[in-house]
Amino acid sequence: MKKLLILGAGTAGTMMLNKLYKILDLNEWEFTIVDQYKTHYYQPGFLFIPFGIYTKQDVTKPKYDFFPPGVNVIFNSIDRIDGKENKVYLEGGKVLQYDYLILATGTETRPDMTPGLKDKLWV
Repeated sequence: MKKLLILGAGTAGTMMLNKLYKILDLNEWEFTIVDQYKTHYYQPGFLFIPFGIYTKQDVTKPKYDFFPPGVNVIFNSIDRIDGKENKVYLEGGKVLQYDYLILATGTETRPDMTPGLKDKLWV
């Protein structure tokens, strides 16, 4: 059985999972998705909360709601990836093997990594 491992269950990771789940033979593939958070935040909806168009409940959903049945779901932080050995190490010591890996871990704003960007005008 081939193992597909997706790191990140945000929009991109969840979309890839659902797309591949529909087109790959479920008898030949094992699907695992890993994310550190159980809740999905529909961030574009945050703009509408102050105007009463959306509420907090409208923009927050359990990530489980977006996964097809039979998928291995792991909520944990990633420690490191060993691409040569096709292994992902999670916090706490669990090790995941994979045949194919999709990295969909998102971005992190790091103004401190650009000299001069995080100056007195940075809020």
